[in-house]
Amino acid sequence: MPKITGLGDNLYCEGFDLSGDVNAIDKISSPIALLDATSIVQRAHARLKGKRDGAISATVFMDTNFPVVSTPTFPGTGVPVVSTFAYPVRVTITGGTLSNVVVNGVSVGTTAGTYLLPAFGTITITFTVAPTWIWRSLGTEHDALASLPSADQICSYFQGVTFSGSSIGQPAASMVSKQTNYDPTRDANGNISLKVDWMANSFGLEWGKQLTSGPRVDNGPTTGPFFDQGAGTVFGCQAYLHIIELVGTNVQVTITHSTTSGGTYTTLLDFGSSTITDGIRVATANNVTVNQFLKVVTAGTFTQAIIAVNFIQNPVAGVVF
Repeated sequence: MPKITGLGDNLYCEGFDLSGDVNAIDKISSPIALLDATSIVQRAHARLKGKRDGAISATVFMDTNFPVVSTPTFPGTGVPVVSTFAYPVRVTITGGTLSNVVVNGVSVGTTAGTYLLPAFGTITITFTVAPTWIWRSLGTEHDALASLPSADQICSYFQGVTFSGSSIGQPAASMVSKQTNYDPTRDANGNISLKVDWMANSFGLEWGKQLTSGPRVDNGPTTGPFFDQGAGTVFGCQAYLHIIELVGTNVQVTITHSTTSGGTYTTLLDFGSSTITDGIRVATANNVTVNQFLKVVTAGTFTQAIIAVNFIQNPVAGVVF
């Protein structure tokens, strides 16, 4: 069997692609606690499997490439606003009743959502009921990690592309987690690196297979290529989604399956409609049939969505979290 390198790997956290700022993956673990069940007649330990767990640790570079973006006052209907920032920003519009969103003279949407505004670009919104908006930088490593968010974080390691240039079917590890630290170290040469640890929460770390070739870029609703698992099962499945970029109103990602590669595909897992970058975990019951062939499908109103999907097919009956 050919050996695999650790080149071209990726690390995602709650919709942030941290890959370009990660120096090393220090640990990926999925330990299981052991319960001592040794009786007095036994001469060695007897143990039962207990709670599952998971952890991912990384060493990252400090990246504060973009400063904090200040949100300008929301304008009147049809009044253009010119960005004063020399880099692209993400404009998220919520609420209101809109009929048109124009960026640099081009209509990009008609409803609330997230829109990419280029450096020094112009955005004009036509509405009858005024919405609100928030302007953000596109996101850096520091933006993603420095706040030590208290909410659950979807954290995923995607093993790199193969020599054929595709990573579909390559290993990936994901978990629902809590970030526990963000610890900088500056060495004598002036290098700054930071240690970050994520610990699993409610679910253990799960190893699966990538259904997207790295971060997949969809410039509109797309049906991806099929992935052949080799065989179907009747034990259910789980999946993790990272929405890394979204330009438009919303994106809905589903995993469909079929008994043959060219057959009729039906929905197996639905991540729901998302209006923001995000990390999401979904699961079926543990007795659901999972067919052999899978596709990742995007729908919605968007001009660009960057996604990454990790799929876990349960190999045995009765998997419980």
